Amino acid sequence: MAFSPGKATSKNLFWAYLSFTSTKLLNFVAVIIITRYVDPGEFGLMAICLAIMGYFEIVSKFGLGAALISVKDRQEETANAVFFCAMLSSGLMALLLWLSAGTISRIFESPELTPLLGTVCLVLVIRAASSVHISLLYRELSLRKKLIPDVAQGIVKGVVSIVLAMMGYGVWALVIGYVAGTAVATLTTFWMRPWKPSALPDWPTVRYVMGYGSFLIGAETINSTPRLLDNLLVGKFLGPAALGIYAIAYRIPELAIKSFTSVAGTVLHPVMSKMQTDPSQLAKYYYQSLRYCALLMFGVGAAIAVLAEPTVHVLYTEKWYDMVAPMQFIAAALAVSTLNMVPGGLLKAVSRTDLMFRVALFNLPVFVILLAAAIPFGITAVAAAQLVLGFVRFFPTYLATKRVMDVSAGKVFEALRPALICAGAASLATLLILHWHTGSELMRLLSGAATFTSVYLIALRLVLPQAFSAGQKFILKRRRA
Repeated sequence: MAFSPGKATSKNLFWAYLSFTSTKLLNFVAVIIITRYVDPGEFGLMAICLAIMGYFEIVSKFGLGAALISVKDRQEETANAVFFCAMLSSGLMALLLWLSAGTISRIFESPELTPLLGTVCLVLVIRAASSVHISLLYRELSLRKKLIPDVAQGIVKGVVSIVLAMMGYGVWALVIGYVAGTAVATLTTFWMRPWKPSALPDWPTVRYVMGYGSFLIGAETINSTPRLLDNLLVGKFLGPAALGIYAIAYRIPELAIKSFTSVAGTVLHPVMSKMQTDPSQLAKYYYQSLRYCALLMFGVGAAIAVLAEPTVHVLYTEKWYDMVAPMQFIAAALAVSTLNMVPGGLLKAVSRTDLMFRVALFNLPVFVILLAAAIPFGITAVAAAQLVLGFVRFFPTYLATKRVMDVSAGKVFEALRPALICAGAASLATLLILHWHTGSELMRLLSGAATFTSVYLIALRLVLPQAFSAGQKFILKRRRA
């Protein structure tokens, strides 16, 4: 049977997104409960741990999984090399984080960070053990099998954290739940996609996987800086309490948008890799991916932004109300990141991770300048800097894409136009409804959500009827399944 890019993308994107959001949704529900028992300052300490872990994890992965997904032959040899390299690099990074925990705690003037970092570093090794298993699921486009490990992780992490938080363990409730959920996810992945190393890796294959990841690791480290460095600087200069509010403000946008862009990127990469020898088909698929990803994410980002105030007032207690404005900017920033996610998948598919690294290197000083200027004005300004960077990053990414494929600005705008129209119309209508509605916050939220959804779908039906019809058919098909 001939390979169908559209069918492969929609099918695997559905399962990958379901798997990813299942974990995030369970975690989100758990966090809402935990915020009743854990203070912003303790959430801030956990956010510092996760930000530091983020950098160590990127280095420990070394782009190894992407190398296994992209390789054209010698899959088993590559898998062996990826496993041993992943375990070695992750072990070294975990040891380094454990040894540097005391120094990091002194930098942030928070002695509590030393034992916390010494515990969370275990996650690096635990995740590395299943790196090949997960990469094979993506390579084989068998993402339905990721649902059980992801759900198991979300349940274990949430239950453990909630129980310990109610018992008064504070930030340790978050840390222990994080480690326990990761361990369960790894064990379940072994079951869903059995694999074990068959031999020691040969040197040429090791050189291939390390060479593939050398540029990718630099690009991913720099590209992750807007999400990680902001946490570190907010925690250092504005304090753990401010960071706790900033981190919780990320939760809903991250669940709805960041989860999609992360998942979509992992699906687009293997699909595009299968088309890399057919430039015309690849170009057509590129524009289609931009159009449909923007339709989803611009709409979701706009909805979160305009509904942020009633959402926060309904879900959280008063001590968290300062997250409203940061959440609005963060939602918009993550929606704009769609512009960079699709080109990133293309560059990885054609093995031009060197261009990804150059683009990231160009963007880094821009973000550092924006962040340094924003920090004195508080977490809302920091969130606004993320939105500005989202637009700035698009231009060098576009130029890098032109190096490998004949793309045009006109066609890119044409692909994005339906999403801009639908999101703009729905946002305007929702803002008017919220302004006129004087009922409870719950009723304002429900009426606003209903208005946004209705207007967005009507606009989509008028602007891009084929997408509306395709969405209907896809949903009906999944409901029957």
